[in-house]
Amino acid sequence: MSIKRNKKRNSVNTLYDSYTSTEELFEFKEGYKLTKGIVDVSNEEDCSWLLEIILEEQPKINCETQHWHFKRVEGNVFRLYCTDEDGIILTEKNDISIPFYFDDLFLLVKKNLLCLPIESKMYA
Repeated sequence: MSIKRNKKRNSVNTLYDSYTSTEELFEFKEGYKLTKGIVDVSNEEDCSWLLEIILEEQPKINCETQHWHFKRVEGNVFRLYCTDEDGIILTEKNDISIPFYFDDLFLLVKKNLLCLPIESKMYA
């Protein structure tokens, strides 16, 4: 009898969970700023394209705090979706095909700031 085990998800947020003090903010585009954690993830994991997609979606979203979820569906196919604080989906993009090492990445947009969840309480 074989036992089927669930594969442990490989999350970017687990690796980048050490940002515990406020740091310099970095100018991005269209008045948006990035935290040190987002800059590091973007540079180290080569996913600036993800930030571009999130920025492109901003005109469609009227919500100050956005929870962005980038999750592997299968193989190199991902789903990107944004929820509000009540978990209501505000926008989503399916079938994003990209060779990304991690299974998921969670980040927040608070007004004009992109940050990791661990950084969210440090920036008002």
